[in-house]
Amino acid sequence: MNFRSQLRVFVAASSAIAAGFVAPCAAAQNSQDDSAVTRPWLTKGDAVVGALAVLATVAIVPLDGRAARKLQEGQFQRSDDLQHTARDLAFVGGPGPFLMGATLFAAGHLTRMPRLADAGLHITEAVLLAASVTGLGKGIFGRALPNVNVNNPDDFQFFRGFHDRNGPFVSFPSGHAAASFAMAAVVTGEVDRWHPGLAHIVGPIAYGGAGLVGLARMYQNVHWASDLPLAAAIGTWSGLTVIARTHRNDQQSDTRDGIPTVLVDVLRSTSITPIAGHGAGLSWSIPLELGSHSPGH
Repeated sequence: MNFRSQLRVFVAASSAIAAGFVAPCAAAQNSQDDSAVTRPWLTKGDAVVGALAVLATVAIVPLDGRAARKLQEGQFQRSDDLQHTARDLAFVGGPGPFLMGATLFAAGHLTRMPRLADAGLHITEAVLLAASVTGLGKGIFGRALPNVNVNNPDDFQFFRGFHDRNGPFVSFPSGHAAASFAMAAVVTGEVDRWHPGLAHIVGPIAYGGAGLVGLARMYQNVHWASDLPLAAAIGTWSGLTVIARTHRNDQQSDTRDGIPTVLVDVLRSTSITPIAGHGAGLSWSIPLELGSHSPGH
């Protein structure tokens, strides 16, 4: 089964999952006070966006080879400005979010501005969550990077991304794009809490910049175009989830015994399993809550 066929199966499964989320969520009712509600890890909206991202992936796949070859033509690759810009944007999707998160966290504590420190912490949490999910996808799909063979976008093998020397086979989905969208979601969400009117300006800039990170990775010939839609959905979901779960009630503490609540949730769902002759394996699970909370009903 080639990559396109597998994606068709994937989109069918995603549509079924989305339907499974929407039906129970639409009928769910809860009498709890809104301030006590914790956002589920996956909501019906998340499921629908994820399904749309898969549909976009399937639609883009036929253009992968053509787009990759076009960006590698001399007229583009000989431009020093494009080369430098691509490297700068790749940094934004690589170590950039961690550096920004650490800087904001430290600056917030030094200047006694808890909101700034929170933003730095939440950026780091969201990027780590996005990296975990994309890492799982990379391992499962084992898709070859375009620099392996720019004429073969269908080169994938199940679970090849988990093997030794897997570097050339971790193309789908893009980790850099996911990280940059996670950071964009957190930045926009935090700004919306501080100055709601400003979010309409910051949001397009943040998300637009995240999109450029994905294009930069295509230009560097390390990602196909179809690696980006699902990565953008994963990153955005990660950022929005961190914001919603940590700010579900501004009167509540964002820490549990001194540890950030999202990190606690992630750690509680993480397990280490011994593997004979190979050390140990790290695994985690995300609890699916198939209901929504409607205050006042």
